[in-house]
Amino acid sequence: MQGSFNDHPSDDRWDLERGSASGPSDGSASGSAADDGLAHGSLGESSDATRHAAALCVGFEPALLGRLAHLLETAGLTFEHVDSTGDAVAHIVSGATDLILISDAFAAEAFAPVAAQARRISGSTKLLVAGDAPRGSQLLDAVRAGATDWLDLSGDDADLNDRLCAALELGREDRRRDERIARLKGICRKLSITRSEFSRQIDSLSEGLSDVRERVDEASIVGEFRGLLSQELDVEDLLRTAMQYMLTKTGATNAAVFLPGSRPTQFGLGAYVTYDCPRTTAEPLLSRLAEDICPRLAQSDDIMRFSDTAEFVESIGLEASVLDECELVAWPAHHADECMGVFFLFRNRNEPFKDELAGLIDALRPVFAAQMAKLVRVHHRSKFSWPESRGSAGDADGNDEDEGFGDGEGWRRAA
Repeated sequence: MQGSFNDHPSDDRWDLERGSASGPSDGSASGSAADDGLAHGSLGESSDATRHAAALCVGFEPALLGRLAHLLETAGLTFEHVDSTGDAVAHIVSGATDLILISDAFAAEAFAPVAAQARRISGSTKLLVAGDAPRGSQLLDAVRAGATDWLDLSGDDADLNDRLCAALELGREDRRRDERIARLKGICRKLSITRSEFSRQIDSLSEGLSDVRERVDEASIVGEFRGLLSQELDVEDLLRTAMQYMLTKTGATNAAVFLPGSRPTQFGLGAYVTYDCPRTTAEPLLSRLAEDICPRLAQSDDIMRFSDTAEFVESIGLEASVLDECELVAWPAHHADECMGVFFLFRNRNEPFKDELAGLIDALRPVFAAQMAKLVRVHHRSKFSWPESRGSAGDADGNDEDEGFGDGEGWRRAA
């Protein structure tokens, strides 16, 4: 409903791609990356699966480095060698590295920064310590520093090759997992955007449906009110029906309606409904409203609400003292730019009127005004009389018409 109180101070699509990874196809000896049978994965495979894996050896003596070189070549890995952990960190930053083999000559505290830097750059890079068989405390410290395995170079080549391939495969699995997670995050971001847009559209539809429901309800109320008033062809019945219907929507309240007289500034009390203020108590107030307030309201089309009537009471005077601690709502009802009535509702401010009442009033007052205007027209027509003698020239001079209109104005004054 459109009325309001005039208060006074007081197309994205996403596919789950399936891919597969294959190791190097260089035909190297058993244990190479080409022979280890990479598992097929969903949601995208590593883009590095077709390249040779790369290893970095750190701090090995020439004899041990030769042994490692043979093992790495057998496993299908290319490798480079640096002497210090600082050089290892620089190398990791500058290029892709799948495995880092570090000499057991470095303490765990020394190679821990290398492992940390490798994890920051790529979680799939694995660090292995290679050297003599480890003691229990050494192995524990190495794992805590970020090592994945310890290669005992005193063992046979087959076992060492299996360990290298296992670490390499573990890195590839981590890489595929990271790529799947990254892809899923991208999908989730897109879904989140779409969900937000979908939610906005749902909210918009809900608001539209709510507006439609309000309009349907308004049309139903207006139709019901019009049907009730259209049956009333007497002023008293019309006022009684209108006030009763209004009270079913507002709840119990004191209510008064004033009807216009023969002059624009003349109003008289048409009906009064008592809630907590008897008419005898409100008589001075009603007289003052008819004399001073109704002519002013009749000139506007606003719905007025005084949530705090202190200033209103002060402006009117002692007669309005019954409105102390009350909330007052007032509005005119117009038809064809003519005021057909002025309504007042008031009750204790502890029982305030709902804001929705403004929309209800705005929808119903034109219906009341139209029916009141219809009664005025019907009453005027009913007062016309035909000449007593159709042949009498004296009776055909138009006096009947003047007399009829005079009675009509008299009805309005009486009303």
